[in-house]
Amino acid sequence: ADEIVRLTAGSADLHLDGPAGIQVVRLRAGDAYVVPRGAWHTLKVVESCRILHITMGAGTQHRPV
Repeated sequence: ADEIVRLTAGSADLHLDGPAGIQVVRLRAGDAYVVPRGAWHTLKVVESCRILHITMGAGTQHRPV
């Protein structure tokens, strides 16, 4: 399923691995982003932040950074 990422404070870079390579989206307090189902992604904290992730969880795969 899709995942929702919402930053409630601070800032972070959302790295998405897609067909065109890595796309980086800067998220700031109040921003939200919908990560498409199956898209590998990670967050790099830019400034101390609070993040809410909403995801199904089942079938989640992890990769080394």
